Amino acid sequence: MKKYFLAFLLGFSAVPFVGSAAATVGTIGQLLKWFTDLINAIIPFLLVVATLYVIWGIFQFVTAAGDEEGRKTGRDKMIYGIIGLFLMLSVWGLVNLLVGSLGFTDTTIQAPPVLNIPAATTNI
Repeated sequence: MKKYFLAFLLGFSAVPFVGSAAATVGTIGQLLKWFTDLINAIIPFLLVVATLYVIWGIFQFVTAAGDEEGRKTGRDKMIYGIIGLFLMLSVWGLVNLLVGSLGFTDTTIQAPPVLNIPAATTNI
């Protein structure tokens, strides 16, 4: 049930991007921009989920004071959540370090259009 809820939540968070994509995606550059915006919207959500996972593991660890199996489950959740947070933040920092040191800017590259459909003309 939890997996379905997470999939629903991720899919639901992408609805504004998918809804606006039909009107705005016409070139490869616009498609890449849309995909980048989608990823940038999902990353903070994943960081929050990983943080909540660590907090849930701490809660399980503390509340299972006498139960060794419950403490092991809580400890595993804390470890996996911390590893996930570390990996996400490390990759994010590495990408920002590379972008900053290589001198990339926020300029967009004009890609050729995917569909070259001429505007409709009416001869009345």
